[in-house]
Amino acid sequence: MLYDAMRHRTQLYLDEDQYRWVKQRAGRGGSIAGVVRDLIDTARSRRPSPERDPLIRYLSDEPAPAGKAPSSVETLDQDLYG
Repeated sequence: MLYDAMRHRTQLYLDEDQYRWVKQRAGRGGSIAGVVRDLIDTARSRRPSPERDPLIRYLSDEPAPAGKAPSSVETLDQDLYG
């Protein structure tokens, strides 16, 4: 059942133009909730993966520091800007 997969229920307030647009997009027999879920999934799929971001890759690929040496997070400004 669809509702078994859904974990959170939310309420959304829309102005008149937003409501009209999403209702039109849902079409006859479609649901506003389905349109909102599809829009969220589309937006999420367009975000670049963290593996493609050089800064994230640099921070995650760096081995953990040993002892009291500062980590890249602590020295980020120095590493980036000198």
